[in-house]
Amino acid sequence: MPATEYAQVITGWSYRGLDAVTLSNDRLRVVLLPSLGGRVWEITHVATGRQLLWHNPRLAPALVAFGTGYDDHFVGGWDELFPNDLPEDLAGEPFPDHGEVWSAPWAWEVLPGPDAAVRLAVTTRISNCTLVRTVRLAPGSDAVDIELSITNGSGAELPMLHKQHLAVDLPPGSRIDLPPATAEISDFGRPRAGAAGEVFDWPTCNGVDYAGAPADDGAVSELLFASVEEGWCACTGPDGTGIGLVFDRAVYPSVWTFASWGAWRNHRVAVLEPCTGIGLSVAEGAASGRHRTLVAGETITTTFSAVVYDGVRQVTRISGHGVGAQVEGERR
Repeated sequence: MPATEYAQVITGWSYRGLDAVTLSNDRLRVVLLPSLGGRVWEITHVATGRQLLWHNPRLAPALVAFGTGYDDHFVGGWDELFPNDLPEDLAGEPFPDHGEVWSAPWAWEVLPGPDAAVRLAVTTRISNCTLVRTVRLAPGSDAVDIELSITNGSGAELPMLHKQHLAVDLPPGSRIDLPPATAEISDFGRPRAGAAGEVFDWPTCNGVDYAGAPADDGAVSELLFASVEEGWCACTGPDGTGIGLVFDRAVYPSVWTFASWGAWRNHRVAVLEPCTGIGLSVAEGAASGRHRTLVAGETITTTFSAVVYDGVRQVTRISGHGVGAQVEGERR
C-alpha cells in the first residue's frame, strides 16, 4: 500500500465519561461508544474535516437505563434497533421503546490484522438473542464496513425487525437520495405533501419532490417507508459532502427515512434506516407479512457499509464495500 495509507485502532480514552474507541485511516476517523448501544458516534471525513453524523445540540451522550423512552434520549450518531420500534408485546413479552439494544452496553475487542477492526457483541435481556457486529476500516478506504450476525437463542419464534439508524445533519439545501422505490407516508410528523398511508413512486408525491429540501423549510418533519429496488441510500449536504449506506437488499428490502427540516423539536436531522420490514408495529407487520419472524436457533448474517464522499450534487447509485465502494452521481 502507499506509504500514506494506514489503519489503526486507539483505545484507552473516554468521551464525556464513556469508554471510547477510535478507528482511523488516512481518509476517515470513526469513534465508537460501546457502552451506549455500541453506537458509532463520529465519522469524520479527513479531507474536508466534516463530521457526518448528527449530534443533538441539547443532549450529551450518557448511559441510560434499560426501558428508557428513545426520543427524549436521542443523542444522535449511528445505532441500531432490534427487535422492535414501537413499544409492544412480541412472543408474549413486552418490549421497550425502540427495542433492546440501543441503550445496552456491548462487549468489545480489537481484532488483529491490517485493518482497523473492532468486534462488538450483546445478548439481549428479554429475547435472548445475540447480536455480533464487526466494525472495520481498511487502509485507503472511504467506507466503514460492518459484518453483522443476529442469532435467536430464545427457543421460540420471534416477530422482529432489525434496522440501521444513522442520523445525519440536514442543513438547508441538503437532499436525500434513494434508488427507484415505492414510498409510503407514515402517520408521524408533518409531511410536505400527501397523507398518512398514501403510496407514491419515489421521489415525487403530488408534484412535490421529496428528495430535495422542502419549500416550507423549517416546518416539515416526515417519516417514509420505501420499498427499494437496490440496496443503498444517501444524504448529501449543500457543500456536496455526504454519507450513504450500501447493503444487501435481500436482508434489508426497505429504507425508512425520517427527515426533520426543523419541525420536530426544532431539530434538523435526517435518519437513514435500512430495515428488514415495513411499518412501526412489528406485531401487526408480522401478521400481515410486512415484518419477518426469526425462528428458534436461526441466524441472520449480512454485511453493509457507510460510504463517505464529497463533490457530489445528487447520488444516483452506491455499490461495493471497503476500498471498492463506488458512489455514482452528478458532480458539483
